[in-house]
Amino acid sequence: DFKAFVYFYVVKIQHFKILIILNKLLLKTQDNLIYSSIVLNLKLNTKQRKEIIMKNKLLLTTAIASVAFAGSAFSETKIGGNLEQTFVATSETGTDSTRSFGAEHNISLKASKDLDNGMTAKYGTVLEDGVADTHYLTVGTDTVTFSVARDNGSNLSSSAIPYIGDSFTSFSGLGAVTENTLSDADYHNKEHARIDVKAAGGTITVGYAPDMGTSRPSDSGSAEAGNSATGIIYSGNLGVDGLNLRIGQQSADGEGTNEDAKEKQYGASYNFGQFTVGVERQDTENAAAAASQVELETTTIGATFAANDNLTVGLYQIETEETIGTAASADDEEIKMVQVGYNMGGLGLSISYADVENVSHTNGQDEEQVQIRTIQKF
Repeated sequence: DFKAFVYFYVVKIQHFKILIILNKLLLKTQDNLIYSSIVLNLKLNTKQRKEIIMKNKLLLTTAIASVAFAGSAFSETKIGGNLEQTFVATSETGTDSTRSFGAEHNISLKASKDLDNGMTAKYGTVLEDGVADTHYLTVGTDTVTFSVARDNGSNLSSSAIPYIGDSFTSFSGLGAVTENTLSDADYHNKEHARIDVKAAGGTITVGYAPDMGTSRPSDSGSAEAGNSATGIIYSGNLGVDGLNLRIGQQSADGEGTNEDAKEKQYGASYNFGQFTVGVERQDTENAAAAASQVELETTTIGATFAANDNLTVGLYQIETEETIGTAASADDEEIKMVQVGYNMGGLGLSISYADVENVSHTNGQDEEQVQIRTIQKF
């Protein structure tokens, strides 16, 4: 806000007319400059005083318009975030049971601005547990965009399976090979550039990461410490209501004698009324020498039932086959999981129970885990 204070004080002493006009005008512009003027004059008539007042009003009006125009060059910044808290209890054959609490908090800043060339720029960052985790700059139109980012955008870490709470791969403390371990070819979690095109009822994403060895370089970048990676992903519904598809593949160059890392994912789910069913296949190969390269083939089936607007129940089955070099593991790792989710209005609650057989493809090695999770957004 801008304030103008004009004070007049007239004093007559005997035969002299002394008029003191004290005019202070404080204008705060985007350069934070202060303009002030003091006018001292003698023997001014009423007409002259009115002219001075009008000039000051015009000056103030012009300054307000100037600052308002300058302010339009800046975009509005939005602040958001969430707090996730978990309790996990685990029991495994031959080992002591464990129990633990966990928490994750995220603070996000984001903004957008219409550019002079008709495109829109969107940019933001996320602090996860106080550490810069995500950032992005996206420029483009409603149909095509170009982004430079990290841990942002369409990716194969997400799933078409209709999980209610955390997916099984997000559980902590499990020794299963189906753990939350990002693929060696997952470029989206590194510094990357990508193009997103809206087409065929969804979004087609093509991404490239020049260095898979560094995830948080400084503003001047860093020398290559790892292999580069590329990926292409489709996510959408092909124009079919209720359908959700996520299909893609990623690869990272193997260095030295290592084989290339690869990942392929094909997933689909369909919602009809209160029910949603999904199936997904994921194949991964890590970056390693041919004789020790680990290949995993994971098949997931899931179904959920929404009892009402707040309560949802889900059942899931996951099976993973493993091959090391050319030798296939004798025992598949099998996981069965049930989830219950309840929306309490402003607070989300989910309870998950997982039973794992042949942990890490070891016959007779079994495990159970319970997770209670709450999440609040602000």
